[in-house]
Amino acid sequence: MKLGKKTIALLGLPLGVGLAGGLIYMFVLAGPSKPAEIPGPDTAQGQHGVMIPLEEKVVNLLKGGDYRYAKIGLTVEVRPDSADFYALKGEARAAAEKEAVKGYDAAMPLLLDALGRTVGARTSNDLGTPDGRQMLKDGLLAEIRKVLGANEVLDVYFTDLVMQ
Repeated sequence: MKLGKKTIALLGLPLGVGLAGGLIYMFVLAGPSKPAEIPGPDTAQGQHGVMIPLEEKVVNLLKGGDYRYAKIGLTVEVRPDSADFYALKGEARAAAEKEAVKGYDAAMPLLLDALGRTVGARTSNDLGTPDGRQMLKDGLLAEIRKVLGANEVLDVYFTDLVMQ
C-alpha cells in the first residue's frame, strides 16, 4: 500500500500535535517533581539532626588582640536523609548517625578550611565577648552552608573555644 503526501500529512499532523502537547504538559505545566522535603528536628521533643563533629583546630588570629591563637572545636548539625531518622533510638540511632557522617568525609577538607578562614579573620578581642562569639557562629554557619547547602545545614555548635 502506498501512502500519498496528503495522507501522511493528515495522519502526522494530529499525532505531532498530540505528542507536542504531551511534552509541553510533562516538562512545562506539570513542572519537575521533587521529593517531599524532610522536616527539621522538633527540638521541643528533644530531637536533633545528624551531628558531624569537626576535628579541633588551632587557628592563628588577626593581630590586635590579647591572644594570637584560638583552639576551636565545632559540630555541624545537618538534616538527615529521611524523616524516619528522628524516630530511631539507642544503637539504631547511633549506627544511622555514624553511617550518615561517613557521607560527609569528602567535604571535610572544605569544612575545615571554612572553619580556619572564618576564625582566622577575627581578633581575640572579637571572640572575647558573647556578641563576638555569636557573630563568629553566624559567620561559620553561613560559610558551612555555602559548602554543604543552605537547606541541609541546620546549625553549628562550639564544642571548644580556647584562646592562647
